[in-house]
Amino acid sequence: MTTEAAKPSVAATSMRVTGAWLRGAPFSAALMAGTIAVHIVASGFFGRLPRDTAGWWGFQSTDLLDGHWWNVFTTVFMSTSTASMLLGVAVLGAVLGLAESTVGTLRTAALFSVIQVGAVVLYTVVLGLGNWAGVDWPAGMGRATLLGPFAASAGTLMAASQAISLLWRRRLRVLVLAASIMLTMYVGHAQHLFILLAAVVGLFLGLALITSVGPGVTGRSTSKEVRTILAIVVAVFAVGPFAAAVAHVPVGPLAVMRAWITNQDPTLAQWEGSCTVNAAACHTMVHNLGLMGPGGHLLALMPMVLLLVCAEGLRRGNRLALWAAVYLHVVIGVVSAFYFQVFSGIGLPLRRGHRILSINESVGELLPVVLVPLLIAILLVVFRRHFRIDPDPVLRRRSLVFLPLLLVVFVALYAVAWLAGGNARNPLGWAELVAGIPRIVLPFPFPFSYAANVYPHGFAAELLFSFGGPVLWALSAASILAVFLSRRQISGADRRDKALSLVRLGGDSLSWMAGWSNNQYWFNAAGTAGVAYQIHNGVAVTVGGPVGLPEEQEAAVDGFVDFCTDESLTPCFYSVGEQTAGWLEPHGWRRIAVAAETLLDVQTMDFKGRNWQNVRTALNKAKKLGVTALWCSYGELTTGQRTQVNEISEDWVSGQALPELGFTLGGLAELKDNNVQLCLAIDEDGRIHAVTSWLPVFSNGEVVSWTLDFMRRNSGAFSGVMEYLIAQAVQHFAATVECISLSGSPLAVGAEAEGTLGKMLALLARTLEPLYGFSSLANFKQRFQPRHSTLYMVYQDPLSLPAMGRAIAEAYLPNISVHALAKLLRK
Repeated sequence: MTTEAAKPSVAATSMRVTGAWLRGAPFSAALMAGTIAVHIVASGFFGRLPRDTAGWWGFQSTDLLDGHWWNVFTTVFMSTSTASMLLGVAVLGAVLGLAESTVGTLRTAALFSVIQVGAVVLYTVVLGLGNWAGVDWPAGMGRATLLGPFAASAGTLMAASQAISLLWRRRLRVLVLAASIMLTMYVGHAQHLFILLAAVVGLFLGLALITSVGPGVTGRSTSKEVRTILAIVVAVFAVGPFAAAVAHVPVGPLAVMRAWITNQDPTLAQWEGSCTVNAAACHTMVHNLGLMGPGGHLLALMPMVLLLVCAEGLRRGNRLALWAAVYLHVVIGVVSAFYFQVFSGIGLPLRRGHRILSINESVGELLPVVLVPLLIAILLVVFRRHFRIDPDPVLRRRSLVFLPLLLVVFVALYAVAWLAGGNARNPLGWAELVAGIPRIVLPFPFPFSYAANVYPHGFAAELLFSFGGPVLWALSAASILAVFLSRRQISGADRRDKALSLVRLGGDSLSWMAGWSNNQYWFNAAGTAGVAYQIHNGVAVTVGGPVGLPEEQEAAVDGFVDFCTDESLTPCFYSVGEQTAGWLEPHGWRRIAVAAETLLDVQTMDFKGRNWQNVRTALNKAKKLGVTALWCSYGELTTGQRTQVNEISEDWVSGQALPELGFTLGGLAELKDNNVQLCLAIDEDGRIHAVTSWLPVFSNGEVVSWTLDFMRRNSGAFSGVMEYLIAQAVQHFAATVECISLSGSPLAVGAEAEGTLGKMLALLARTLEPLYGFSSLANFKQRFQPRHSTLYMVYQDPLSLPAMGRAIAEAYLPNISVHALAKLLRK
């Protein structure tokens, strides 16, 4: 038998996957089969649902009052057409199937039924309130028939999301709610409102009935996750006008925004005016519409493209993308209000479906048009502290030159083509050229008087007039995207590389942190030693001690102090060891203990005796559960493993009362260095229970130790998983180094907390213990029978201590808000 014959066929593989899905989602499969069968019986496979059948079996807002209660459930199986049926089947398979695989068949069936009923009741109430208040939009939905499983499926998925990891729970909820709100506001059909209401019902039902995995809905997000969520919101609402433009008779509060896309062709009034005043202009319009039509609509899509570009920049944390998105939303809100109000009586009437609104009515209709983009802009400004990445200044300057030059070149090309086509002989002459340029380059549906005959003659001029604008904006969007994807190195990549080269010559247990983001560097004249530091409020806070040649480090300390004096900075040596403190004390500097570093002599540890019972229990439990330790770098992880690590980190951060700490405490970004070793506790099913990261410590180019940094565990991990991982690290590193560090436990300084300032730090440690558990962390590390080395903050002027305290707080909490700070003070 050949190897090819031994391989399972594609059909066999597909059958096996389908069978596994059917066994895991029988309720979804039954609904899919029912939907197909009902459509065939009611309409024939390629037919449309008869109106009488839809009225009898589909749901309308009056059915509950008329006693047709069965419509609440039968409408789930109804489809208006074959396309609608196929879409419903796809939603049942993907959306409801995902929910069923998450919470089980019986619970999914119960949720699906309850959410369908709840959404129907809420929909009826909303329409009743609309009638009572005399609001035109919801009241007009009374005759609409709701068909299909879309609303109940979306609501069930929202409820089931309570049982998935917090990282994907947030993203799924934001995506579903943002999409349903966008469709409701821009398109406004009854089905969209029904889906939105079902999603809300499902959200609250899940919160009430399903136990969450990890932290609850109020858990804190990392800056990365906040940026992702804001990017989703911006991207979803960016496509709103396009959704309204392609929809059939959009009636939502923001449906008028489709005019940005649909009002690119001449109106009937403009046709009549052009042909009456100037027969040549009328002929030109007829001749050019084939080119102008699609080009004008493509140009109108450019605001959407720019917002999508901004959304990608927001996802990457780009500060310039943030302010660009704020600016675009403000401009869209203000200009839209001006455009629709001023031009609503000049051939561009506002409409609610097929009905033309009066000027007085349109004022109320324009309120959402202004408020929605402005609210998004305000939301971005409120969370601006999460956007800390500046673009590459060189690329930004090049773009500032390239974009205006691109516009000038395009206008020049069009002018040349316009002249070559003989358009200068037209009655209005050069005025036509000037009048045509805004229509080409601005993605704005100006109500031009087409009697001005702005359409040029000549193939090249016509082509540029029709499609030049979209090409111009596409090139501009690509240039802007390149800027948003770039990153400015705070100290320059070359300086960071120089610092890391010195780290390999020598440094303390925190020396690898010198290469982390937000650090700046000072080097001595010979380039053989240096200091990594951050500046906050005029204080230069060092990241550990000096790095470089050991014999040059003491002189580097003095040189850094002189540098701070020249720069009017207050030097603060933070988390330095006994050696650095000893160099400074003869010069009148003072020290105070800020952390207790935990050191393990790995070559002498054997985990025998009563004191190691907890560690042996963890090792035995891991063996019983089939958990093993995987050593690798972040780049060697599979996509699924990276996703799990991100989920574990997000769940952990969400459970904290305050944001994720930085400075000397690494996060996900610091894991991605290939020099950092990861140790994962992973079981036979590929599930990651916990993850730790280890930073190298060098001397003369050789790794002499490792320092524990990142420690995160899955909320469902087995008890003792961290003891297991550290025990694995002891066994792993024992063959290559003599000692490893479990890093410092901030503020857990024990007997070192002497004097007035020491007592203040002890009080601070007790205050922060419920939030960060520094003492609990120190007690955990005691299980490994370590020896300790005190880390100090060394300072020169006691009067500078308040400024240093504030600088260190900002270094550790760069993204803390006023609200979070007030919360900390209350606790």
